[in-house]
Amino acid sequence: MSYTSSARKDVFFLFILILTALLIFYPVFYTEYAYTDELVGLWQWQSKIGDSSGTLLQYGRYITGKLAEALFGSVSTIKELTWIRLFSFGGWLLSIPVWYRILKEIIQKEKLPSLLTFFSVLYLICTPSVAISIGWAACFEMWLANTLGLLSGYFLYKAIGFEDNRIKISGWLFILSLIAGLFCLFTYQNCFGCFLIPFLITLISSGKLTRNIYIGILVYFLIYAVYYGLFKYMLRVNHISETVRTGLHINVGNKLPFFLLRPLNSVFHFTYIFNENNIAGIIIYLIIAAIWLFVSFLQRKEQDFTAKVKYFLIVFCILGLIYLPSLVVKENYASSRTMFALCVAVFILVAETFLSIRVEGKKRSVILTILSLVLVVNAWYNFNKQYLQPVAKEYNDVRKFIESKYQEGIDTVYFIRPSEDFFVKQYNITRSWDEFGVPSTFFEWTPEFLVRQVILEKTGKREIAEKLSIKSWPGEENYKISVPVTDTLSSKKMVVNVGEILSK
Repeated sequence: MSYTSSARKDVFFLFILILTALLIFYPVFYTEYAYTDELVGLWQWQSKIGDSSGTLLQYGRYITGKLAEALFGSVSTIKELTWIRLFSFGGWLLSIPVWYRILKEIIQKEKLPSLLTFFSVLYLICTPSVAISIGWAACFEMWLANTLGLLSGYFLYKAIGFEDNRIKISGWLFILSLIAGLFCLFTYQNCFGCFLIPFLITLISSGKLTRNIYIGILVYFLIYAVYYGLFKYMLRVNHISETVRTGLHINVGNKLPFFLLRPLNSVFHFTYIFNENNIAGIIIYLIIAAIWLFVSFLQRKEQDFTAKVKYFLIVFCILGLIYLPSLVVKENYASSRTMFALCVAVFILVAETFLSIRVEGKKRSVILTILSLVLVVNAWYNFNKQYLQPVAKEYNDVRKFIESKYQEGIDTVYFIRPSEDFFVKQYNITRSWDEFGVPSTFFEWTPEFLVRQVILEKTGKREIAEKLSIKSWPGEENYKISVPVTDTLSSKKMVVNVGEILSK
């Protein structure tokens, strides 16, 4: 294939990829809503309550803190949160060509199926991780952190060379790798797993650990060590104590089952969302993983049995390293926003295996087209039906209720929160962690900031919103136990019952 022909093909593929992203996420341009931490950020940064940047530094995300200060500090209404979501969406659109260019170069060099590039980037667009990072303004930094993680690994991959069988590493590329890695870690730690994707592709191609991979893993740990030292120093200088989310907690007996039954369970569902406790989801994960292992095992005909077993053990260890930030802290929470790197890594492993199967040309095209459409349609459903539409309806209905019922003189708001599975029962969708299928007002911290912000926008007076007393309860039964019936008749009190409002 000529250079011109190859370039035209790349342009066509990039056009398809960007168009796909627009088709999935277009409602983000005009839909007004607010989801949990977005309200916290909007109110706190506008009210200048405490040191919000310092809070994110406490989590090891200094760069995210500074970006949040700029972004949330530049908006003053819930409607304007759209600009932060568009910042994230625009970032992903800019990142698509970067991911495509890097993956294409590495995949070509490692002599893997050329279509793996297109399908890997198509898949990353369709992941629940990307849906959340675009739809939830509080996760605006994910595109930047993930792309920096990949760039860090790519710079090192390019830096490693051999001369007369001796290792030769480009100094300036190594420095770029270190800088990109540190910027990634100070933005969002889990995204640094993208660093290892170039070296995972090398492993798939070679079928064994090579010197390049050893160097990649060594530098991976080195960058973590530099980051952790800088992080601890910044905490000490700013007189901030670390949290459970950042304190090291090494416990293999706890983390190995967690890794097997939570993160790997989710990523082997690809774009399909299961509840984390769903038994059917675990069974499907085991079936898909077993089929991939079996097919990939048979394909490696050049290796003996021991070498094959060793290869899959190495793959498992590298997947663990990719998810390392969540395996060295006490918290076990495999949300979609932590799993982008692991999702892409597992997809590359599985897609390479099945793209290597020889199928007749026309039949192959039909199969790949159908699979692509399934990915895209399911991604559209995840973003629009399982996340955006329920949350937007909840916000609009509750806001209309508050605006219609609030009047001058009200000083207390009693807020009855819906159950965690309210959307599941109401719309027959799937709840997954705190991201998909969960009412924003289920979380105990949401009512205060939602009510204050709506009252602020209705009256235009922050002092009125700040003086409100806002109390919330999980469910109507808990509310009735705590509040006398006579209180609800007071002209100074307003009751917001979300379940009742949304059921009308």
